[in-house]
Amino acid sequence: MKYFKNQKCDFIYPVITMGTFDGVHLGHQKLLQELKSKAREHGGEAVVITYYHHPLETIHKSTFPYLLTEKEKKEELLKMYGVDCVLYLDFSENMVNISAEDFLCNIIIGEVKAKAIVIGYDTHFGKNRSGDFQFLKENSRNYNYEIDIIEPYKIDNRIISSSLIRDLVREGDMQYVSELLGRNYSASGVVKTGHRIGHGLGFPTINLHPADNHKLVPGIGVYICEVEFLGSRYKAVTNVGYSPTLKNTGIKEIETHILDFKGDLYNTPVEIFFHKKLRNELHFENKDKLIGMIEKDIKLTKEYFGE
Repeated sequence: MKYFKNQKCDFIYPVITMGTFDGVHLGHQKLLQELKSKAREHGGEAVVITYYHHPLETIHKSTFPYLLTEKEKKEELLKMYGVDCVLYLDFSENMVNISAEDFLCNIIIGEVKAKAIVIGYDTHFGKNRSGDFQFLKENSRNYNYEIDIIEPYKIDNRIISSSLIRDLVREGDMQYVSELLGRNYSASGVVKTGHRIGHGLGFPTINLHPADNHKLVPGIGVYICEVEFLGSRYKAVTNVGYSPTLKNTGIKEIETHILDFKGDLYNTPVEIFFHKKLRNELHFENKDKLIGMIEKDIKLTKEYFGE
């Protein structure tokens, strides 16, 4: 049985780690640094066994917006931190019931032929999460591999984790999120047709259609952002919410006004980088008061970037 879709596992000296790696945050980066170092030490390859969507979706048979990093973004970041090969495990319903012993024997050793394994302090695999560091250590002689564990990475005495970062994204605390990721949180997608209400106000916006409907969008509010498209970055103000002053659709949207830009971006791929939440989304009595607040948001955004 093959456990990876469209992947060839032909390595010289594979040093592997495994996990969801959603966010590729500072804790993940610490582990990846050790993975890369050990692979280079042996003239081998740094290999990550991961999943596209979270295994919980298979277990609970439901979908929900939780992804910190889209598939392409995660792979880009993993390779930026020294990973040579990313293997996407085909996490089917059969995989839910695979034992830790079979996972180790058939996948880690049988298919990938791991020579060394580096795992995080909270790594578990196999049925009932029975596979862990102790399990791998006890079996290391049987299968002739090295095993190392990476302790948790802390900031402000808090362990950095994807679940913590998700909570902060939902709260809109993008500055703290940036600190834990080591970069600004972003959302990718294409520009879709909107209601063109912003044009009528004098502040045209682009509407982002996320590349993955599992993507976790920051909490409702107005944010200082940057937008990258066609090889350039622009300062921007983004509203995540329902635009209650001008709309009555009840649909949550991601609308971005790009500073100092004029042009048609429909169907253009863009990436929005969230820097800081400016305020909550508000309902205004009339358009003039809304325009006044937008002008203030733009002024604060320019000041944030030193203009």
